[in-house]
Amino acid sequence: MKILVLLKEVPVVSEIRIDRQSLTIDRSGVGKMMNPADRHAIEAALALADAKGGEVTAMTMGQESSESILRDAASLGVKAAYRLTDRLFSGADTLTTATVLKAAIDATGPYDAVFCGASTIDGVTGQIPGKLGTMLGCGILTNACKIEIGDTGLTIDRKAGTGYEKLSAAFPLVCSVTEDANTPRKPSIKGRTASKKLVIEVMDNEKLQIPAESLKSPSRVLGLFPPAALEKGQMIPSQDPEEAVSELVGILQGQAAF
Repeated sequence: MKILVLLKEVPVVSEIRIDRQSLTIDRSGVGKMMNPADRHAIEAALALADAKGGEVTAMTMGQESSESILRDAASLGVKAAYRLTDRLFSGADTLTTATVLKAAIDATGPYDAVFCGASTIDGVTGQIPGKLGTMLGCGILTNACKIEIGDTGLTIDRKAGTGYEKLSAAFPLVCSVTEDANTPRKPSIKGRTASKKLVIEVMDNEKLQIPAESLKSPSRVLGLFPPAALEKGQMIPSQDPEEAVSELVGILQGQAAF
């Protein structure tokens, strides 16, 4: 099988700052790491390769620093890697990102399965797997917290309220995974050595040939604001239940709660 895993370099959450003028995350001087859910996507891809045979390729869209996460993936068993970069890709929203990934998949594939994290900690949209799967015209499985490998496809469990949904799709497919899906393996000494020798192919738009009009992000950020702070609860000290209820009703009526 030919299997692809999509990775993203994200800022360390504790160091994130917001550029109020550009309405974007200011990544200058901020530590970087692999998106946490992507490690579980790597494990899902490698598990499929172990079960069905084949090799796993990693792909990321980003600056030169993002090659470090491709090498991390190689230390775990990924055999090939691509980095997508071009000034035309900067500021891409999820639709444009999916467009670039689709073009790269067409150029390097086809793949029997494409894995990715369910969402990224810097964007948290979870939109890429659905958009990419639709563009590729293949099966789409999202937010997998458990994956079962079948003869012709995958079956996943997905959290739904207090229970789970069980969904299946045949190959080829796109599958996004949560951090509950598996336990990522550790790199081996052989893997670490291989990661240093990994040749990462860089692909720009000269290679992908995506029309410029398809790289204009149709969405834009109109504003940023912090979440509302939770108000401290008010205690009613009365020991008399009826008196306490009467006081509570008075408070709620004063706030027009009913």
